[in-house]
Amino acid sequence: MTTGEADLRIPPSSPAGTSWRYGLALPLQVGPETAAIFCNIRAGFHDFEAGNDVLLFSDASDIRAEHALPINRNHKEPYPGTGQPSIMVKYPCRGGFVPWGAKLEDGSAHPHAGTGFSVTQVLAWPVGGPTAYRVSEHYEYLELHQYSYDGKNFRIVSTERIQENQLLPGWVLSNPPIRNAIPDGEDLLMGMAGGKVSLARWMANPEEAKVGAGLTRWRWGSEGWRPVSFVPITPLDGSFEPSVIRDLDGSLLFLARGREGPIRVWRSADGGRTWKKIIHVVGESSASVISLNQAADGTPYVATNLYDVLLRPIPERFRPKKNSEGVIRGAPVGREKLCLWPLNADRNGLEVPILVRDSEKEFGLPPSGGTWNVDHPSAMTVRLRDQQWHNIMAMRICDHGEVQAGCLPAPQTGTYVEEVISDGTAIPQWKF
Repeated sequence: MTTGEADLRIPPSSPAGTSWRYGLALPLQVGPETAAIFCNIRAGFHDFEAGNDVLLFSDASDIRAEHALPINRNHKEPYPGTGQPSIMVKYPCRGGFVPWGAKLEDGSAHPHAGTGFSVTQVLAWPVGGPTAYRVSEHYEYLELHQYSYDGKNFRIVSTERIQENQLLPGWVLSNPPIRNAIPDGEDLLMGMAGGKVSLARWMANPEEAKVGAGLTRWRWGSEGWRPVSFVPITPLDGSFEPSVIRDLDGSLLFLARGREGPIRVWRSADGGRTWKKIIHVVGESSASVISLNQAADGTPYVATNLYDVLLRPIPERFRPKKNSEGVIRGAPVGREKLCLWPLNADRNGLEVPILVRDSEKEFGLPPSGGTWNVDHPSAMTVRLRDQQWHNIMAMRICDHGEVQAGCLPAPQTGTYVEEVISDGTAIPQWKF
C-alpha cells in the first residue's frame, strides 16, 4: 500500500475558533471515470463529530478539501421527554451508488444508474456534555440521504429522518457498515447491525437485548433506495460495523467487528440467503475497527490494527483500565500499526499479515505522549481518469489524545487516501 501524507485535513466550512478535522472516509464509484468519498468531520473528543462532506475525484491528485460538498451538519433540538436543548450529532455516512453510465451484465443500461444513498446515525448529546446520552436516556435516529450524479453534477436529492425501527418493518437496523455497498443485479448489498432492539440497548443490557450483524438488500423504488430485506449472519453478540464483498467465484464474504478483536469471516454460496463461518482467528488483531476488502485483482483481505504491546511508557491517563472483572488488556489502545491480512486460496484461513502503516515509525511520538490512531480502513476498487482500476483505501490518522482527552489536533491528523497494489489482472467492479 502507498503511504502518503494526509489528503484532507481542515474542512473549508470549519467555523472560526474550532479545530474541525476530516477523519473517517469511505470510497465508492459514481461515474465511469469518477469516484467519491463520504468524509466525516471530527469536532471534539469522545467521538463528537460535526457532520459529513462528499468529495469527487478522477485522480488521487484531485482529492482536495475545496472540492467538498456538505451533506449534513449537527443541529440543536429539544431532547425528547425533558425538552432540554440537545445537540444532534451526525456520524459518518455509509451507503452505496450505481455509477452514472453503468450497465447490467447483459450490456443493457442499468435502470438506476446515477443514483445512490447513504445512512447516517444521529445521536443526541447534552449541550456541553462529555458524551452522548447513555443507557436509558440514549436517543438516536437515522438520516437517509438520496443522491444523483449526471456526469457533471453530484446532487443531494433528499434527506429523510427515520427511526431505527422504521427503515425495514420487523427489524431495528442501526450502525451502518465500515465499507460501502456492492452491486447485485439491480440491487445493492450492504451490511448493518440489526435485531429486534437497537445496538445501543444491547450495550446497555447484553443479556436482555439481543442484536447482531447481517446483510441488507437495498432496492430502488418510488421513494428512492430502501432496504427490502435483512438476513442475520453473526451470533446475537453485539457484532457491528460489518462489510461484504463478492469473491472471485461469485460467493459473498462477510465480516463484522466483534468484542475483543477476533477476525471472523462468513461465506454464502447462494446469494446471501444462508451463511457459514469459514474463518475465526483470535490474538492477531486489536479490538479496533476492522473491514473486509478486495484488491483490484480480486484478492480478499482484512484490514485492521495489529495487536501490539507498547515497549515504552505512556502518561497515566492513556494507560489501560481494568474492566468490571478486574481484567486489563496488555495494549492500551492498539491502533498504531495497520495491517492487511490476505485470505488464503482455500478461504479457510489468513496469510501472513502485511504491515502497511507504522505510525510511530512514520511520525515519531504523538504530541500527547500517548499513542496514534491509524484506523477505520475502508477500501473500494474504482476506475479513474486513466481508465485503470485502483483499489483505493481511506483511513483516519490522529493522536489518540484528541479522542480520549480532547487534545488539539496533531499536524498529521486527517484523512489519508492510499492505493493497495496487487500483482494480478484487475477485475472490473462495474460494467460501462
